[in-house]
Amino acid sequence: MKVKKSKVLIILIITTIVLINPNSFYCNAYYVKNKIIINSQEAEIKNKLYNSKKVAYITIDDGPSKYTDDILEILDKHKVKGTFFLIDRNMNIYPDKVKKIVESGNVVGLHSVSHDIHKLYKTSISAKEEFDINNQTFYKITGKYSNLVRLPYGSKPYACKETYNNLVSAGYKVWDWNIDTEDWKSSSSEIVENTITYSKNKNEIIVLIHEKKQTVEALDSLISYLIKEGYDIIPINEDQNPKNFWLKNLYK
Repeated sequence: MKVKKSKVLIILIITTIVLINPNSFYCNAYYVKNKIIINSQEAEIKNKLYNSKKVAYITIDDGPSKYTDDILEILDKHKVKGTFFLIDRNMNIYPDKVKKIVESGNVVGLHSVSHDIHKLYKTSISAKEEFDINNQTFYKITGKYSNLVRLPYGSKPYACKETYNNLVSAGYKVWDWNIDTEDWKSSSSEIVENTITYSKNKNEIIVLIHEKKQTVEALDSLISYLIKEGYDIIPINEDQNPKNFWLKNLYK
């Protein structure tokens, strides 16, 4: 009987509150609902801002070389950083340039020992073994390791699935590209033109260049164009998810 009286009393109190001020009964629910709506709108705005943000990664293969200092000077001129994928032999030839890349705030990735598809893919673990050697060389010179790798000629079509899986299992992050400047066979003006052509309608681009004379000659104009088009030029971060042909997350 006492329980029933208590329930009746509670109902009477709530009814009285609602009659006096109906809004007070619903204010918490209304606040929570609107907070969810506002948060949802804020998230949508943030997503739009993020999705509209244009990002460019300038990735430089086959170094270090006699052109490394020139490349670093041009990057520094524009106050941007690049990602250098280095070959083992060249690192041993130019250890001071490896140190300079790191000390200048640019990022180092690994680009194999042999740069030869016949040696690199001799077995399903050959590539992983080469990058381990590559990494030890980098550590010997700088006291640092890198988990960023770029397979010569890209992760497809030469690397088999087992090769790719062995690299991933070892903690390496495989990076490819979606802008091939074709600088190995192009003039400096053609390198810039290729960048302009292939970057159209892309918000995120990974630009492939090499340490070559014609690339150095093109680099200032290439970077100026990307900045003018609103790209933030940043180095690859070792913590971010890789972009490669296997993951099919390169926007074309």
